[in-house]
Amino acid sequence: MIRIKLRPAKRLLQLVCALVLLLPILIFTETASLLTTVLIAGLLVLALLDYLPTRFKHKLSIEVNTNQNMSLGRWQPVKLSIKNASEQLLITDISLHLSKAIELSELYTSITLAENEQARLQWNICAHQRGEAQLAAVELRISSRLKLWQANWIIPQDLALKVYPDFSRVAQNQALNGVTNTPISGLKLTKKRGDGIEFHQLREYRQGDSIKQIDWQATSKRRKLISKEYQEEQNQHVVVMLDASKKMNIDTIAGTHFDHALNALLLLAHTVLKQGDWFSMQSFNHDIRWLPNVKGTQNVSRVMNHFYDLYPDQSISDYLVAANQLIAKRSKRSLVLLVTTFDDQSLEEVLPAIKLLQKHHLVAVINLSNHALTEVLAEPIDNYDDATTYCAALDLLNTHKANMARLKKEGVIAIDTQPQKLLPNVLNTYLNVKHSGVL
Repeated sequence: MIRIKLRPAKRLLQLVCALVLLLPILIFTETASLLTTVLIAGLLVLALLDYLPTRFKHKLSIEVNTNQNMSLGRWQPVKLSIKNASEQLLITDISLHLSKAIELSELYTSITLAENEQARLQWNICAHQRGEAQLAAVELRISSRLKLWQANWIIPQDLALKVYPDFSRVAQNQALNGVTNTPISGLKLTKKRGDGIEFHQLREYRQGDSIKQIDWQATSKRRKLISKEYQEEQNQHVVVMLDASKKMNIDTIAGTHFDHALNALLLLAHTVLKQGDWFSMQSFNHDIRWLPNVKGTQNVSRVMNHFYDLYPDQSISDYLVAANQLIAKRSKRSLVLLVTTFDDQSLEEVLPAIKLLQKHHLVAVINLSNHALTEVLAEPIDNYDDATTYCAALDLLNTHKANMARLKKEGVIAIDTQPQKLLPNVLNTYLNVKHSGVL
């Protein structure tokens, strides 16, 4: 407990002001100098006697509790327990020292604690930026016994907080089972290929089984019809290449393109792991961040912890370098999802990288389209400047469509989507590839 500030309280200032106002009246009395001296001396003595105890620490115990894993943009409680073990009444204002990215519902709370009294308080906090944050300290502003002084004390806490993207959708979709549950808007149902593509087990023949399923050798040995049961192939590998350059720093109503991508790719990871497949992810900008070979839904937290504090920088996307580094780490055939935002010159930059990746992998390019073009095209044309802007936006849109068509001709799974529709698009891409057996 460290005292950081001491200041006169409102009551002391009122007494000083009252004394100043009385001085003109006291001047006209016969004992003016004596009364003035007595009043000033009395006030100084009171102030000094009330000041001396403020130098000493109070017998207070404080405990702070909150969930150290926060979700971006969601309010959560911070609970504080404070006990007054001293032998005097304490009047205090309590506030929390938080990182700048954390919003506090109330700046401070005022309480009065009698001797040996304990109080429980609660605030709500909300994070507006992913990454590391901190609840550094609790600050108390305690009034002296006569309320002439207020001393500010700091009680360090050093409570580390981690702010993740809002993963509540993962919790809400625990029942998502590939294609049988579709709570996400835009998620398409895809039919399984035949009766499955990987042998699972032998079992007794059931009415409705295809003749092709009958294992005649097992049937002859057991003298009853035995069917083969198949399941979808597992242990496939999905690799995400996430662009973290300045192209992904375009703002939308609900965050940047990168924020949308990170949220969607987490749920993709959850779905891939639940399907029994492997998941790897590489972000690329000035630095490359790589998370390899994650399997099992219990390990989805590994994906969270590896990328929760990542932000796009001001670098330019170097797709070819990223592709070379990915192949060096993972050359065995996988589904590679390249998530990026194209501009009018991106195709010539990305094509060499895609052709290199196609030598080893099945490649899908998912582009987050810039909503600004759509907004410009929807605006009414009232003058020459509006017409010029409209034509420029239309030209960019046509170039973009031509680029996406060219990618498809190159054998690439090319998907163009609005940021808010990225989630169903990445899930549909993965599930369609998985169920079609092309991997």
